[in-house]
Amino acid sequence: MWTDEEDEQLRALVAEYGVKKWALISTKMAAKGAKQCRRRWQNYLNNDIKQGGWSEEEDRILLEGHRLHGNKWTEIARMVTGRTDNAV
Repeated sequence: MWTDEEDEQLRALVAEYGVKKWALISTKMAAKGAKQCRRRWQNYLNNDIKQGGWSEEEDRILLEGHRLHGNKWTEIARMVTGRTDNAV
């Protein structure tokens, strides 16, 4: 469970350190690991990540990505702007 204060702290730490330093960020967050911080950011706090249903264009890109890369979902996610590899 994340509190509003923890969310604000995570936002501030991401602003300071960026989205690649999860191990460092987690050392500044009481009782939160690097993976927890990354997931919280990607799934709830990052405004650049789209939530909800997929557009027809995103579906088309997903199918094309699967045709090109098979089940390499991280590769496919790079083709779909605003979606995480978990969403893909």
